[in-house]
Amino acid sequence: MHDDMEENKKAAIEKIYQLTKQDAKFNEELRKKLGITSSASSALIDDERLNQIYEYCIEKIIRKQAEDFYKDFPITSIVSTLIDDYVRMESFRRKDNFGDFCLALYQQIENITNKICESSVLAEVTDKMWGHLAYVKTPEGQQKPDIKDRTGKTDIANLIFYGTSKSGLPNAIEKSKKTLQNQYASDKIRIIVYFYGFGTKLKNSDFDSFREITGLLNDIYQCRNMNHRGNTLTQWEEETLNRIIPMKSLYYFKFLGCLAQYISFIKEGDSEMSNILAYARSLESKKVELSGPIIKGKMDLAELDKMTKKRK
Repeated sequence: MHDDMEENKKAAIEKIYQLTKQDAKFNEELRKKLGITSSASSALIDDERLNQIYEYCIEKIIRKQAEDFYKDFPITSIVSTLIDDYVRMESFRRKDNFGDFCLALYQQIENITNKICESSVLAEVTDKMWGHLAYVKTPEGQQKPDIKDRTGKTDIANLIFYGTSKSGLPNAIEKSKKTLQNQYASDKIRIIVYFYGFGTKLKNSDFDSFREITGLLNDIYQCRNMNHRGNTLTQWEEETLNRIIPMKSLYYFKFLGCLAQYISFIKEGDSEMSNILAYARSLESKKVELSGPIIKGKMDLAELDKMTKKRK
């Protein structure tokens, strides 16, 4: 159409176009009048092709976002797979498929976690440091905490492996004897948050942040299999899903933010691991001790950790 076409002609064409969409018989008669031999069904096929083109364009945008998201990620061997999973994750989010969204998101976390836990560096660090104190303090006159200035009564194993095993022994005793690769997936994730995210320099004031991020990561872990058939949910799993599903619109963004935080932990913590390894090598291996109730104010932290599983 020419730019100088009168407005009333444009308006008439728009009305005719809208009428062809609403009235199939009118559409058919107009096509005959104009000598258009293709059927109305062809228009539907064309619409489908347009949808395919639209989806292709959206995927290109999402893939570019994924490439930017994983830009400079230190574990280069898995970046292409992470990008593919990110694209799938966002596709499921657009379709409001929460179960598969959680699975695709978790697969990124799982891939990263497993790759890191294959590292001999982290294996050596954890093996050496399990029995050493989990918290540090900031020396007077300094702005940042010192990795050597450790404080409190809780060792790293008791912080990460809270609770009691079926045998009645604290998990910290039993799990600290396992190799890194033989830890449960949820434990590996907590290990990475502590050693990469907080660089083994967790302050008392960081506990709530540590609890929040590990709690969200555990929620993702619990939600990853919600679409699988034949699963018998534990009471805890059922409570988790009952808390999250009614608020899934919020949890799409909570879980995406959690993934972004986990990626930031890896990017920032990777460069510090050589220093942490050097520090760990300077230590004597220390036996993991039985830990009594840890009090923060008037709250038992072991009990507080249980409460996070039921938090709103």
